[in-house]
Amino acid sequence: MKLSIPAIALVACLVAVVPASPNEAVPDPRREGIAAGDRLGVLVDRVRFEQVRLSTLEANFTQVKQSELLLEPVQSHGVFSFSAPDRVRWEYQDPDPISLLINGDVMTTWYKDIGQAEKIYVGEHSQRILEYLGASSSMGKLLEYFDVVMRTPNDLSKPFHLQLTPRFARVEKRVREMEIWIHPELYLPVRLRYVEGNGDVTEYDFTDLKVNAALPEDRFDLTIPEEVDLREIDLNRRSLQ
Repeated sequence: MKLSIPAIALVACLVAVVPASPNEAVPDPRREGIAAGDRLGVLVDRVRFEQVRLSTLEANFTQVKQSELLLEPVQSHGVFSFSAPDRVRWEYQDPDPISLLINGDVMTTWYKDIGQAEKIYVGEHSQRILEYLGASSSMGKLLEYFDVVMRTPNDLSKPFHLQLTPRFARVEKRVREMEIWIHPELYLPVRLRYVEGNGDVTEYDFTDLKVNAALPEDRFDLTIPEEVDLREIDLNRRSLQ
């Protein structure tokens, strides 16, 4: 299984790094008196507020993929880890064990079941690639490209729900529609569903979120065994090894 770049891009809104404002008040999208048209903006501000305070994040995830090329939906499970500002690890545990690590300007993917790995040295291209992956985009930036319908449940234990529709044809070619569910207390995305331009449907559910907990330092170490077929790409030299 190859990892989907759109999947990485969209779920990266979990860990977007955005600047903080000094003495910023805590935005509350449930506050009485907010005009209906302003409530979405307050929710986005609250998500940004929580992202500013995020130093580490770890969660279990379930991915469900549907495609015309698949006989039936494929469900995968794993662990997502993040440490500010630029270390991310996706550990797919089943059915296909895959490790994907972004550590600074190096991105490593290890397909364990087929004994292959790829290491990309992004160097001076790192900012461009992080933008492409979505890792440097806040939810506010994401919403610039979509029209959004927000649903605020009466049950305070239920997540906020955002239905997004592309505003531009160039975006719709890659993402036809998207839904995001925001945790009612943590104000971080905990579920995401999107339809790609080719009709494939992908859904992520995040559970057991651990926010700002201490993570083992080796969580972001990925040693590729010598017997694994490793392909290295240096984008600065445009060379393959």
